[in-house]
Amino acid sequence: MVRRVDDWYQYTGCVHIHTTESDGTRSLAEVVALGQEVGLDFMMFSDHMTLSNRDAGKEGLYNKTLVLVGYEHNDLNDHHHYLLFGSPRVYDADMTAAQYVAAGARDGALGIMAHPDEVRDALKNHPPYPWDDWSVVGFDGIEIWNQMSEWTEKLTRFNQLAMVFSPRKSIVAPTDRILAKWDEISLTRKCVGLAGVDAHAFGIRIWPFSFEVFPYKVHFKSLRCYLLFDEAMSTDFEKAKAQLYDAIRGCRLFFANERWGSAEKFRFVGECGSETVVCGGSLASEQNARLMVSLPTRATLRLIHNGRKILETVSHELEYQVSAKGIYRVEAFKDHRGWIFSNHIRVGC
Repeated sequence: MVRRVDDWYQYTGCVHIHTTESDGTRSLAEVVALGQEVGLDFMMFSDHMTLSNRDAGKEGLYNKTLVLVGYEHNDLNDHHHYLLFGSPRVYDADMTAAQYVAAGARDGALGIMAHPDEVRDALKNHPPYPWDDWSVVGFDGIEIWNQMSEWTEKLTRFNQLAMVFSPRKSIVAPTDRILAKWDEISLTRKCVGLAGVDAHAFGIRIWPFSFEVFPYKVHFKSLRCYLLFDEAMSTDFEKAKAQLYDAIRGCRLFFANERWGSAEKFRFVGECGSETVVCGGSLASEQNARLMVSLPTRATLRLIHNGRKILETVSHELEYQVSAKGIYRVEAFKDHRGWIFSNHIRVGC
């Protein structure tokens, strides 16, 4: 449901969803219906190496839910998974990561590195799919938090049953490694950070029982992205799609683990004189600039400047008088578990 935040319109949804067109377990129509039941404003589908749902005309507005179809590309070693939205076609399977990232950029597609920080070796049938080549250019953003990856990385031979019955307990926070990489890149240019559910609703067999891991609705009640539009979402599909891509590219986005509560009332703004910006925005100077944060409920708030924590407090709000140029973002934790992560506000740079 749309919500006004100052002069902005806020929409919430999920990114990185699979269907039966690749390795998901439900059709797009079935998954959309589940997303609507839990109030998603937008859903971004990305089956592996296929645009069949888009080719079948299944992108569109489903009542008030914006449904977009891209795809997930990977290299021949099954590394460098990359979410592409708006590409004219599925790129050649033998391309290197540098090649399909560059191709997407040339074609004006939105490109997001998927689960780039995967590290695991506990189970041979669940290998990691990391991003190794950070020399590539042309990507728009990084999946900072991937729900399925974090769950799988905590999976061992001995805890599978417990993990199946309480999958959301495994979700703690993005790794320090990927947050540091994001900050490093964002010092040089805009790079959106977002959360991906990586929803498949996989089945798993633990003899003699079979279970569904992370049903779609469980995914949709966990990691969500919040986008800020400068106008209400259009009822024209093409315009609504352009609005969503513009918000993501502009980093007007924060993401949250809804298990710890709705992030609807989260607010992170920068002010300097009569100028006010939200995450993704820029203030021309640090002189007389201040940053303000408010949360729906009390939590541990951290202010990050140029990749370094400069302030931490337990509160539902924060105000900070800026004294240095750079990029600033906010993290909120509840009981040492990540809740809300903002994109950056740039000050004087």
